[in-house]
Amino acid sequence: MTLFHKKPVKRSCFIYHDESGVVGTSGVFIVGLLFVKKREPIYQKITEIRQGLRFKEEMHFTDVSNPKANKVCHEVLNAVLKEPIWFRGYVFDNRKIDLSYFGTYKKKARYTAYNFFTKETLRIFTKNEENAVVYSDRKSRAVKDNFIYYVKDSINNNVKPPKIIIKHLQAIDSKKDDIMQVADLIIGSINNKVTGNKHPLKQAVRQVAEVEFGKKIRYWSWNFTK
Repeated sequence: MTLFHKKPVKRSCFIYHDESGVVGTSGVFIVGLLFVKKREPIYQKITEIRQGLRFKEEMHFTDVSNPKANKVCHEVLNAVLKEPIWFRGYVFDNRKIDLSYFGTYKKKARYTAYNFFTKETLRIFTKNEENAVVYSDRKSRAVKDNFIYYVKDSINNNVKPPKIIIKHLQAIDSKKDDIMQVADLIIGSINNKVTGNKHPLKQAVRQVAEVEFGKKIRYWSWNFTK
């Protein structure tokens, strides 16, 4: 031990952020957060399933109508949901979102609204976290968007007593991360449930996740009157 030895920073968890739908358009917009304590066992389980079924493609809920992809996603969800993970999210009714509140230029207003609702979802569900590492799906990032700084600073600078809730926030490519793909499967299942999509193969995957609805997987409709 040296004079300048520092106590290791304790990280509460990893958080994978994804969304479904497009804010301010039609239908619903969903923001979801997958909380993970230990990633290695999850990566290992998914790798074993991928190798066993010879599947190298990205797991994406919109693609589960493909029989092989459906089987992989079904088995992955079934295995991963046995791990100590939890999912929290909000469903936003796009009919109640007025994009003009976020700016006059529609495209920019959409990104501003996206950032705001994502920040609020993270703020609400990370109150008990400390030094969390957050990964966000890169696909929705705007060029020169201030998403990372806005979300991280808005949360860390407005908590009492002062503490670092989000230690690190990074946009990643979901194609390269299996846990982010699991987040997509869960949020896609929620969208399928909320919108009442009747596609049998999509329903089959949703039913695996649905076993944990109200338990490990919990989501609420956003209250626009508060």
